[in-house]
Amino acid sequence: MHGVRRVFVLHSNTAVTAPLFSETSLATLGGRMDVVARALIASLYDLGSPRPDTLFVAVLNGPPSPPLSLYIYPSESICRKPSEREAGAILLRMIAGAAAGPSEVKREGTLDVVVSLKGLGYEVYLLAEGCEDISRANIGSKCAFVLGDQIGFPRELERELRRVAHGCISLGRRSY
Repeated sequence: MHGVRRVFVLHSNTAVTAPLFSETSLATLGGRMDVVARALIASLYDLGSPRPDTLFVAVLNGPPSPPLSLYIYPSESICRKPSEREAGAILLRMIAGAAAGPSEVKREGTLDVVVSLKGLGYEVYLLAEGCEDISRANIGSKCAFVLGDQIGFPRELERELRRVAHGCISLGRRSY
């Protein structure tokens, strides 16, 4: 993870862990893989250009064999922001075991990812409603942000994440 200053970790409760979907069925057969594709795009691309210092980790907890963590670095070969379908195709190739640019697939859960990032010196922040406003947070230069999907975190996992994270921050009053 040389040169990575920012990490976004998405906990997906329903995204499938096998290539059971296509680029056109992300929301249905993919178990809301569309949410993962949108998070990938928002994390790795800024105003259409790749963020070279950023890593996106999707922790998939859907059927048939969770968890599955996809580590996706911005690709030098994709110099423009991909569409949701293109991002879905990247995710599908990774789940199927094919290379998809600079990426890695691991069998680990959200808490495992967070503990590993802390061990590598990242300040880890849980993104959740009702926490300290991000504008008032003192965030270091090497940080990781952990967020839940449209469902959120299972209660016990959220409790553990709050325990190990450096803090809990919110992007504002509006639900996101």
